[in-house]
Amino acid sequence: MSRRTEIEVGVTVLVAVGVLLWGVTWLKDFQVQRSVKVWHVMFPQTGGLGPNDDVQINGIKKGTVQAMRLLGDGVMVDLAIASDVTLTRDSRVTIRNLGLMGEKVIGIDLRSTGAPWALEDTIPGGYEKGIPEVMGDVAITIESVTELSGRLAGLIEATDRKGDLTGTLKNMRGASAELEATIQETRASLKASLADFASTAKTTRSLTTDREAQLGQAIDHLASGAEKLDRLSGRLDSLRTVLQSVANKVDHGDGSLGRLINDRRLYTDVSATVDSLKSLIADIKKNPRKYIKLEIF
Repeated sequence: MSRRTEIEVGVTVLVAVGVLLWGVTWLKDFQVQRSVKVWHVMFPQTGGLGPNDDVQINGIKKGTVQAMRLLGDGVMVDLAIASDVTLTRDSRVTIRNLGLMGEKVIGIDLRSTGAPWALEDTIPGGYEKGIPEVMGDVAITIESVTELSGRLAGLIEATDRKGDLTGTLKNMRGASAELEATIQETRASLKASLADFASTAKTTRSLTTDREAQLGQAIDHLASGAEKLDRLSGRLDSLRTVLQSVANKVDHGDGSLGRLINDRRLYTDVSATVDSLKSLIADIKKNPRKYIKLEIF
């Protein structure tokens, strides 16, 4: 066999193996595509999730992560899940941590209630912090507490260096001692005041009991006076009504007084008559013989 023939045989074998591998892969992918459904879930972050990570539905592996891509402020993840699973709107999809090393899986709490999602819908997903994230938050908290402690220590040291803190503590201690002494001094006075108050209350009670009849009579007198005041108020209201009626009649010209007040002509005539009468009286006083004639026989 020549070398050329060997080369042709080898190339033919390699091509045959390549075609075989491609055919097996295509058939496998075709079978997989027929047995799964691809769902699209939007997560705020993935925290180290990668392609081919497991998808667990109620704790059972039913699919894998097919693809991941950034989309806006989140990450769109394509989940290849067994075709016998239908996600509903009451189902919850989250990225969860497994073990101490923080391995990530997609956890789906499947619920049969709620309307089903369509394959073209975008399902909202959540992210659950694991031990690594929690430890990171704890480290940040410890660092913040340490910084705060340092600042407080520096503040106390600076305040104590100026003497303000020591002076304040001394003043508080002195004020406490003075308050205690004042309480001790006024305790007797306070007891005496309470005793006097109790005695006064007892005396008031006895006086009330002894004068109960007189108090009752005084209350009756007050009630009678109030009743009389009510009657007087009613009569005054009636008188006010009558006066208001008279005033209204005068304003409208009813009666002699109303005509006299409201009739300007009558008022003028009366005024002229009065003036004439005054003139006549004055003339009589000045010239009485003009009006009075006396004849003596």
